[in-house]
Amino acid sequence: MLDLRDVKTAVKQLTMEKGFPENKIWEIIELAIARAYKKEHLKKGEIIRAKIDQDTGSVKFYKVMIVVDSEMLKDENDDDQDTYFDDEESIDNPDKKIRFNPDKHIMLEEAKTTHKNVSVLDEIVTPLEADETFTRIAAQSAKQTIIQEIRELEKNLALDEFKDKENELVSGTIQRIENNNVYVNLGKASGLLFAKEALPNESFRIGERKKFLALGMKEAGGTLMILLSRTHPSFVEKLLAIEVPELQEKIVEIMATAREPGFRTKIAVKSNNDEIDPVGACIGPKGVRINALADEIPSEKIDVIEYSEEPAKFVGNALSPVTISETEIIPESREIKVYVDPNLLSAAIGKNGQNVRLASKLTGWNIKIYSSITSTEVKTDNDVEETSDSEN
Repeated sequence: MLDLRDVKTAVKQLTMEKGFPENKIWEIIELAIARAYKKEHLKKGEIIRAKIDQDTGSVKFYKVMIVVDSEMLKDENDDDQDTYFDDEESIDNPDKKIRFNPDKHIMLEEAKTTHKNVSVLDEIVTPLEADETFTRIAAQSAKQTIIQEIRELEKNLALDEFKDKENELVSGTIQRIENNNVYVNLGKASGLLFAKEALPNESFRIGERKKFLALGMKEAGGTLMILLSRTHPSFVEKLLAIEVPELQEKIVEIMATAREPGFRTKIAVKSNNDEIDPVGACIGPKGVRINALADEIPSEKIDVIEYSEEPAKFVGNALSPVTISETEIIPESREIKVYVDPNLLSAAIGKNGQNVRLASKLTGWNIKIYSSITSTEVKTDNDVEETSDSEN
């Protein structure tokens, strides 16, 4: 007889910590005990099932025979790979020929001698003598079965929970940190935030709750891990959408995002309703909506600008709050020359060229900035370069 108190405690713990259905845990335990019984007493091909009385802890064992007929069987001269079915499997493809195995199959004619109403694919279940005294090897095998099946259950639950959440926000609790990689408890699954997907100089505390962008899934060591990010541009977009109902309702749309994680993000938005100001909707009264993002990304400045189909206007908005004096568009090279007041030159460029660099990424145009007096040019690749010429 099982130590029912210990088993029930373990089942309850797995149900609470992992969110596993309780009946599935009992099925896994029964499967493990059945396999251990078979290892001790029966042939490899036989199908054995166990049933635990959850009130008393007693275990009953059964042998299962699957009813087949001649049309389901392979010819004896057929050299194709044999088709057998494991303990937990049933024959769910009647069109697939099988090799008859007397340890698990019974012909329909023979089955009808004892079970008149039996049909093909039915199961004939016969009670076996109870024996719960397993050897150390069988007990170890049962333990390994439970571990493997629990992992498989965890993987399947994670797939069900997160298969439609790619590129969506998820919340989790920091579990542990190893080699600068962060392991996160997401409830029914475990998440992994690689160091490169964390914000620069970002620190985490065990037990702290954070939001992440789900990138996809990866199996590691038999465990399904949800790959996470806090640096992806979509992370900021999803955070903003939580605060802005107009984004959720598609009244306002995000058209483009350029981000340097941990430092600055520019987001271009447009309105599908002439009466709604897209920038104002995202910022909120007194900046309450945009400021709400500071809980997750406190060190990052976020600029929301209005999208435009007109390149000059879009670039001008992207360089906000700097006001441009004049633009010159060169379509064949997707280049725009922008002229600004000399006093605004450094603001247009930004620290280490960040403002103009992000504006270029956001708009898709190569922006070159000139002083309206000195013709100072700023290139928008990673190297910011200035040259001065006299206009005379």
